Amino acid sequence: MSDHIQRLSKSQYLRGLQCPKALWLHRHRLDLAPPITEQKQWLFDSGHEVGRLAQAFFEDGLLIDEPYRATDRAIDATNHAIADGREVIYEATACSPDGAFSRIDILKKDGPVHRWDLIEVKQSTAVKDYHIDDIALQRYAFAEAGYDVQRSILMHLDRDYVRRGGIDPHQLFLLEDCTDLAVSRMAAVPGLLANLLQVANQSDEPTAPIGRHCRSPFECDFVGYCWQHVPAYSVFNVFGGDKLDSLLAMNILDVRNLPPALPLTDRQSIDVQAHVSGKMHIDRGAVAGFLNALEYPLYYLDYETIFPAIPLFDRSSPYQQIPFQFSLHTQQRPGSEVAHEEFLHIDGDDPREDFIRALVESCGSRGSVIVYNMAFEARINRELAARFPRHAAALEAINTRMIDLLVPFRSRYLYHPAMQGSASIKKVLPAFVPELRYDDLAIGDGDTASRQYLKCIKNMVTEDEKQTIYADLKRYCAMDTWAEVRLIERLREII
Repeated sequence: MSDHIQRLSKSQYLRGLQCPKALWLHRHRLDLAPPITEQKQWLFDSGHEVGRLAQAFFEDGLLIDEPYRATDRAIDATNHAIADGREVIYEATACSPDGAFSRIDILKKDGPVHRWDLIEVKQSTAVKDYHIDDIALQRYAFAEAGYDVQRSILMHLDRDYVRRGGIDPHQLFLLEDCTDLAVSRMAAVPGLLANLLQVANQSDEPTAPIGRHCRSPFECDFVGYCWQHVPAYSVFNVFGGDKLDSLLAMNILDVRNLPPALPLTDRQSIDVQAHVSGKMHIDRGAVAGFLNALEYPLYYLDYETIFPAIPLFDRSSPYQQIPFQFSLHTQQRPGSEVAHEEFLHIDGDDPREDFIRALVESCGSRGSVIVYNMAFEARINRELAARFPRHAAALEAINTRMIDLLVPFRSRYLYHPAMQGSASIKKVLPAFVPELRYDDLAIGDGDTASRQYLKCIKNMVTEDEKQTIYADLKRYCAMDTWAEVRLIERLREII
């Protein structure tokens, strides 16, 4: 048991609201949490980058840069900064007498007297519900510490911002006054805080049911620990919403134990029956109808993209998907050899115009363009058309030829128990073409591909490392389109 806990930080308070047991485990059994992944660290780093730009929105701010756990020193430094007449303070720190501890991204004086605005910076593009709990706790901590708090403002990225030249923080961010929302939740803070401190200080691990809250609004660090008893394929793979909650209330996790009278959709029925029987479900007529819609030549296409919070290139917006790579396998007629070509932009500048030209030239003017999850590639093409209008007609023509290979699996024309309720290609491929594996690749998913490419164009790696990454990116993207080829072959074999 650790020392008596007298304070909760904002992040711990939010963790406790999601699940009190998660708070206790975080304070007493952090050894049960997995290491921070590269993906999560990348998200943290992106948030810090956004935070630094937000500071540039305001002039003459002073940064309180005491270490995170040096709470008292940070509070003293904040008080000294205010005594010195500072009107903008970054990472100002306060603590309420009952233990609500918070750092605010930007503390800004409101008018000539000692009134203050609290400005919390988020790398999202909209205000979310859990943000209100966040700023309510902050407002409470500062108000109870003696601050005359005026507005609670949430500062977030403007999704409609389009970069033109250098980044202008005054255009990149939106400031939304959330004072009323924060005040409306403040009344509950003292009681919630007292309860969570009590939980944090108890000697025994609390009990808590598992449920949707384990992954909402965030994936809990302790899912691997708390879910050890959950089967690999469970009610979580089949149900959601109130139906899932009712099954969990009955302590039903295994789909073999579903109540006989439980109503199921067609898709749920297929999934459950396949799992129970261990047999594949096939609707041969529907599969044949899908295959008959294909027109040769066939173009098997896949994109890789980056989507940085802060736009890197002119004519791009926060989190806009920027395609930098495609793979294309082509088959001219049934039974003919499959050719492969690819595009990967390695110059470090905006890849989109070169991408478009290579794409349009490679995809020809007729034949089906097969993608997996058409909504992704089609949306990217529409966005490219909007930003590069001279290519709009060619991009739209490619969209009109697209066939979504996701459809037969998502619609359950074909379903294998190994899919475990998912139509993701990462589940479908090993179920139907087990000899093809992503886990043998150095880059095995789109998020990793995006991060590795960003490392290259931001010069975060050596030239030799860049060449290795580029080769790994080519292998990964080619795997995606070869997987599409093999899945179409498998569909033909099945009917």
